[in-house]
Amino acid sequence: MKHDVFISFRAKDTRDNFVSHLCGCLRRKRIKTFLYDELPAEERYEESLKAIEVSRISVIVFSENFGDSKWCLDEVVAILKCKEKFGQIVIPVLYHVDPLDIENQTGSFGDAFAKRRDIAEKLQEWKDGFTEAINLPGWSTAYLSDEEMLVNEIAREIENKLLRASRMKIIIEWSLVITNLMLEIASSVFDQISSAHKPLYALVAMSMSLLSCLLCIIDLLHKGRVERVVWKWTWPIPWFHYQTQRSNRFGSFPEMLGLVCALCQTTITAVNYSFITRRDDTPIKFSVWPIMFALGLLCTLLIKRSR
Repeated sequence: MKHDVFISFRAKDTRDNFVSHLCGCLRRKRIKTFLYDELPAEERYEESLKAIEVSRISVIVFSENFGDSKWCLDEVVAILKCKEKFGQIVIPVLYHVDPLDIENQTGSFGDAFAKRRDIAEKLQEWKDGFTEAINLPGWSTAYLSDEEMLVNEIAREIENKLLRASRMKIIIEWSLVITNLMLEIASSVFDQISSAHKPLYALVAMSMSLLSCLLCIIDLLHKGRVERVVWKWTWPIPWFHYQTQRSNRFGSFPEMLGLVCALCQTTITAVNYSFITRRDDTPIKFSVWPIMFALGLLCTLLIKRSR
């Protein structure tokens, strides 16, 4: 299951107050929020790391005893890796702790972190994670001591970020659909009017079809990056799969149809161009691939909007 927000926190510091209020505020806004302690105890650690990878935003709530939990420290590292790899939004929240204490491991935060007896490489990785996380734009009780106001402001920021991301996604998807549709229609027209006496039209048709095919592939690669898909060597066809759903392949049927049609149309226009350059009549007089391609792309968006 994909989540909108993952919250990393130290339970004994903030679970029954700040985190509980923040989670409730987000869920009232219908924002899917993950909390590890709502799962069976034996599943919490592994499911938390998986939830980080499929969340759009991560909130790290640094508190006094945050540093003595290996679980919390590993979550910070995993979150920052997702930020670097997938562009995940990260929002740090300093809950009654000083940022200098976190960065330098001093004060009460440093006392808690000093309890860790892990290998030096692991300790350094956590320290680097502290430094990177607290230097990101975030929130602190030092600047907004009213907890209710702080929770509302954080929830409002998260809501706005999710809305902006959703709008941009819709704009990009429709722009690609319209662009591909226009390219395929133009490619089909130039392909039909091309002849041995008009080889340039065949070249234009092939170029437009190839560009449309490349846009289709780029769109799938972008969606795969956003959805955090992984490559699996499965039978009979190796393909990308969602990390949290082993049997679920990435990409809808209309998307796959669109890609296949684009590839076929590119092949057809290339064959036509090769015949025309040799002054031969093309054996292919009409192609329905552009129509199928356009319908596949349009069906994809209509299906998504109906869910």
